[in-house]
Amino acid sequence: MTRKATPSNGLSLRFEADEPEPNNKFQLNRKQRRSLGHLIVTTPETERPITLFCAGLTVVGRGRNTVLQALRSGLFELVQSGKEDAGVVMLLSVTSRQKGQYNIPSTSFPQYREVSISVLTETTHVLWKEVLRPDYTYGLRLSEKAGEVFACYTDELEGGAEDLSSAQKLPVHREDGGTYYFTVYDDPAPPKLFARLEMPSKAYLNGPDPFTLVIEYTTDSDEPFVFDKSRSPLSVTNLCTGFNLHCIDQLIDCRDNDTREKVEWGAVFVCYDYDPHPIFPDDDDFVEISAGKPWRFECTLEQLGNEMEYVRSMEGLKAGRTYKARVHGPPRFSRWQYGRKEDLLAGTREEKMEMWEVDMEKLGYLDVKRIEEGVYFENIA
Repeated sequence: MTRKATPSNGLSLRFEADEPEPNNKFQLNRKQRRSLGHLIVTTPETERPITLFCAGLTVVGRGRNTVLQALRSGLFELVQSGKEDAGVVMLLSVTSRQKGQYNIPSTSFPQYREVSISVLTETTHVLWKEVLRPDYTYGLRLSEKAGEVFACYTDELEGGAEDLSSAQKLPVHREDGGTYYFTVYDDPAPPKLFARLEMPSKAYLNGPDPFTLVIEYTTDSDEPFVFDKSRSPLSVTNLCTGFNLHCIDQLIDCRDNDTREKVEWGAVFVCYDYDPHPIFPDDDDFVEISAGKPWRFECTLEQLGNEMEYVRSMEGLKAGRTYKARVHGPPRFSRWQYGRKEDLLAGTREEKMEMWEVDMEKLGYLDVKRIEEGVYFENIA
């Protein structure tokens, strides 16, 4: 094969840092999948696709510790903000033969092609806790020289990166780019919520037996706390006014066990010209829970013989089929605090509202984790 020369203006790589959102803290004890910016690859190639190789950067599969891998390989570097003489914060270096790679198609347009690769991290990884100090601000940037980066024409790639000759490797110029600054916090992690689905093994579509699904919520917290379930599917009370459950798939993901086809539930959607919720949630929309006191949400599906298509109808299920169901939502609750319900909801509405003006940035949000693989049930006519 006749070797084509390196693209006339060469490939280039730069880091475009995201602008941190206000109050978006880098929490060491709370799982946050953070986007810190993007690697931008620029190429003028108009005829042949190019494959980029980056030491330590997982660009295929989007690994959860992408930034840490890039730091340990030298591709990225970390500096303590405001301390120019402090130099680069050192991490234990790791050299791996395995390099992340990304394929860049050619373009028929005369302008340069830019490809954006997300730079992600998980803030609770143990290495962050070993390197970062709470209340300090750090800057993340692309290294000037460290960390191997090169490219090659994709049609010349027969094996891995280690099989390429020096003549086949296309150099990649690094542009001056941005720096992502973040401040580190070690606020305690919120308690965990776990959701488990319970259902009868048989669903009678027209029979007298009710079909009730139960989602049991448990926690790892020995100290009781109260969370607000209003404005979520779990606040459903009745069909007439103010309900939030528009469809059963807001609660469960239900699929035919053989075809994997998702159940299309019968549903009623209501359009309001106003917000039907009260200024402050009713007491019933607050749930007290602790390790020794789980909470069970129940929802009974109506039979098919109703005159109306109720929001909780069994329409969508087919007789003789077996289905697999899993908890679907909600994934988190945005308002909670430690204490007992009788204390946190004491007094007038104004006093309750004042009691619940809590700093959620300080407390963190309650994430819900499913603790079952799936529940199976058979439909009977």
